[in-house]
Amino acid sequence: MIDPGGSPAIISLVLPPPGVRLAFDDLAVQQARRQVLAGPFPDAVSTLLRDDSHFEGAITVARSSADKHRLTDDPFGRIFPARILAVDGGILGSTAAPTGPTIERYGSGNPWPWDQFS
Repeated sequence: MIDPGGSPAIISLVLPPPGVRLAFDDLAVQQARRQVLAGPFPDAVSTLLRDDSHFEGAITVARSSADKHRLTDDPFGRIFPARILAVDGGILGSTAAPTGPTIERYGSGNPWPWDQFS
């Protein structure tokens, strides 16, 4: 998601209030993920974590006018308040939508290998 060649963007930055911790498996987080993945997928999106099991927010990157408009109803912004910010070029790039589940695990602590599917 970090790209020194990325063009300027508008982002939705969702962060929990100080001292608030929410399990990543919480139904609100999982529903927000489903809604984003049902997309159209934005230029980039990532959830934020401090450890293996707690949701610490999300960042969604938009460049098209349709995506920028959708940021005002960011699914992650229904969990914690979203801040809409302008970001200069040279910071954020674009990512492709995942081809499979990205948080589900197989085995002990092994992430799903979504980047290995064509």
